[in-house]
Amino acid sequence: MQTRRAQKPITIRSDRAASRLALLTRDGRSQAQVIEEALEAMPVPALPDERAERLARIDAILDQLRQRTDIPSMAEFDAREYDERGNPR
Repeated sequence: MQTRRAQKPITIRSDRAASRLALLTRDGRSQAQVIEEALEAMPVPALPDERAERLARIDAILDQLRQRTDIPSMAEFDAREYDERGNPR
């Protein structure tokens, strides 16, 4: 746990929330304790599984690349870029 000076201050914008927080802290609990308990009671939202969508996009890109005929083979590339001794042209 951080020291009190190291913690970020809590900013409450609504008067209703501030008054409810004041009521909940009457028993001696700190504002941070009340807020942490409220957050722990809330269910954690499920994150969408983006992996399947990302893989589908990658597969679509790869399918487009496989259909292209203007991409040279490695042998064609080497013949174009290097001379017969293996030096760059």
